[in-house]
Amino acid sequence: MLVEKYAKKIREADSRAFVRRVMWRSLDERIYKVFDDYAEKIGALNSFGGLKIRRTRNYEPIRSSELISSQHINSTHIWTGDRFLGVALVDREKKSIKDALETNAQLWYSQGPSGQVLVFVAPYSSNAGEIQEKEIIIGKYKEPASISISDINSHFSIFFKYCFCTSQHSASSLSNYLYRKKLMFRDFRYKSDFKSKAINVVERVAILVVGGAAVWASLYAGGKI
Repeated sequence: MLVEKYAKKIREADSRAFVRRVMWRSLDERIYKVFDDYAEKIGALNSFGGLKIRRTRNYEPIRSSELISSQHINSTHIWTGDRFLGVALVDREKKSIKDALETNAQLWYSQGPSGQVLVFVAPYSSNAGEIQEKEIIIGKYKEPASISISDINSHFSIFFKYCFCTSQHSASSLSNYLYRKKLMFRDFRYKSDFKSKAINVVERVAILVVGGAAVWASLYAGGKI
């Protein structure tokens, strides 16, 4: 019977999701290993505002709940501290001077209930200007075991370049803007928007071409060319 068939399938899906959530602990260890390798480069990291890391399970209410990793939604966050931009801004509300700064660029790994893992980057936030996007998905994986040390190193490399591209002193560069757009295009959430915009551009070009051809044909028929 169909009810028995799909009852079995849903139990199997539950079992697979549990196994994938159990895999998180090993992924978390790999992320920390890569982070620790970068943490030794203190001088370089200071240019980004420093670098910090935390696990969801280390914070309340998960920490005191005694839940294990397979029993809650897992995530690991890497983020930057403050970067001072070397100029002062006027705080009109307080009628005072404040430092221009940027902070909290992020790389994070987030696991859904079914065990799949998404990898995000988010730009610096700054009181001197805004970046258009809020976050970009740079990786989508079926399970934590699919993410190798090499993959994590690649994520960190993208993150550091993205920090550079979204820093106020370099965000206006055309090449940096195009890099951000490339990352957005690879994010499955944005692909439909890019496709629709591309179609609109193609349609406009086609209208101009057809319109121009019609004008050319009328001029030819009238003996004006």
